[in-house]
Amino acid sequence: MIKKEHRLTKKRHYQFIYRKGKAEHSKFLTLVYARTKIQPFKVGFSISKKIGKSVVRNKVKRRMRESFNILENIFNINYNYVFVAKKGIENLNFWEIKTDMERLIKRINNK
Repeated sequence: MIKKEHRLTKKRHYQFIYRKGKAEHSKFLTLVYARTKIQPFKVGFSISKKIGKSVVRNKVKRRMRESFNILENIFNINYNYVFVAKKGIENLNFWEIKTDMERLIKRINNK
């Protein structure tokens, strides 16, 4: 479970990140990130109904949240993040999702 201090909860926070943020893409994920003044950083997950039924979407979201828990220490604390799942992610296992998330985070940290 993600610590409360790291959760994006309000719709307006998601909208701000989508509007003002930059995006980085991989085959199965899009990472949208925006600079923040509020500490600690926050993260959110977005999974469209195009991915599958609710059981499948919740499974993907659980895997993404657990990957975040493992990778928490490599996030830049000056940004807020939203991970957007793309079609095909439902076929990946946990380790593949974690690797994809890690690759995206490292790519934006090197910019």
